[in-house]
Amino acid sequence: MESPDVFSRLLDKYLTQTITAEEQQEFFALIKSKKHVPELEAVVAEALEDASFDVAEDPVLREIIFERILQQRETPVRRVPLYRRWGWAAAILLLLGGTVYFYVTGDNRNKPVIAEQSRNNKSIQPGSSKALLTLSDGTVIPLDSAATGAIAQQGNASVIKLPNGEVRYDVNGSVSGKVMMNTMTTPNGGQYNLVLPDGSKIWLNAASSITYPAAFTGNDRQIKISGEVYMEIAKDKSRPFLVDIDGKSTVEVLGTSFNINSYTNEGRIKTTLVQGSVKVANLEKNGRRNGKGVMLQPGQQAVITGNTEEIRIQTANIEHVLAWKNGFINFESVSFQEIIRQIERWYNIDVQIEGPMPNVKIGGRMDRGVQLSDLMTFLNNFDIRTRLEGRKLILSQK
Repeated sequence: MESPDVFSRLLDKYLTQTITAEEQQEFFALIKSKKHVPELEAVVAEALEDASFDVAEDPVLREIIFERILQQRETPVRRVPLYRRWGWAAAILLLLGGTVYFYVTGDNRNKPVIAEQSRNNKSIQPGSSKALLTLSDGTVIPLDSAATGAIAQQGNASVIKLPNGEVRYDVNGSVSGKVMMNTMTTPNGGQYNLVLPDGSKIWLNAASSITYPAAFTGNDRQIKISGEVYMEIAKDKSRPFLVDIDGKSTVEVLGTSFNINSYTNEGRIKTTLVQGSVKVANLEKNGRRNGKGVMLQPGQQAVITGNTEEIRIQTANIEHVLAWKNGFINFESVSFQEIIRQIERWYNIDVQIEGPMPNVKIGGRMDRGVQLSDLMTFLNNFDIRTRLEGRKLILSQK
């Protein structure tokens, strides 16, 4: 059994970056064990009051922290005081208490807010895994209430709902005959995961859809999407993967990971490449490509605005783009109007502004598991009045 001072010593060495590889392994093991919650809490609280405190992000520690946050998502939490410093030490506090946090920027101040999750069951709940699956004959299956196991047969393809809720297509034998098209649709307040017949993995955000064959045939793999979708495409050099985005744009890939945001009320289509390479092109009304298109490199984003034919290339912040897939609502580098639209989609509500648009800038991100009542309390801290009438959230500047 280690002495009581071992953990404090290892934490100090970690923060000062003087820890050895062996000591770091021991330190991470102690964090996972939760044996030293009081010591860690005390050290972190003291560090947050020290203006000189600064520690670089560490991907290994980050993984441990986020893993513990996810594990504690359903556990009761306690209120934590407001600290004037914010860094990875504060993230450790979240690890200890399981609290949901917001990090905000407003009135030229950096201000962390650590909020207690509401236990009020009457509060509007955040979104969850729910979607409708429409089969080739028009049959509609509500996936959130469907039992696990085989839920449909589409030709030689079995449609299976896995224990984790994901839907997968298993193709048995050769594929022939009529192509059977299926559509998965998420409502406002919904999200869902899908594995296509070729093994490609799909993540649907709220208010999104994907149409695809139950089994891919021919020389290519074609799907149609709307809303926001993240894809990890299985490699198949002999059959390129083609994505039709609302009949307005197309993305061609061989095997790669990318995100498409094409919500109509956002006024533009954004294709963000994470890995591999893709070609983005406009589509004419007859479905043909307009021009040769442009190739993206990892970390780049293609933006098509309105009805313009121009494809603008810019550098993307992948963490911000994929926040929704990783369980967060991103507030960073987006307008308050865009934040409102994210909230509407995720909580399945309408947001109405009374008077002028609130003049507030919000940075960072918010856990998508936060109830609407907690989000309202959070907005109150920034001189925004909130009022809920049914499923309409009314905002006004104080």
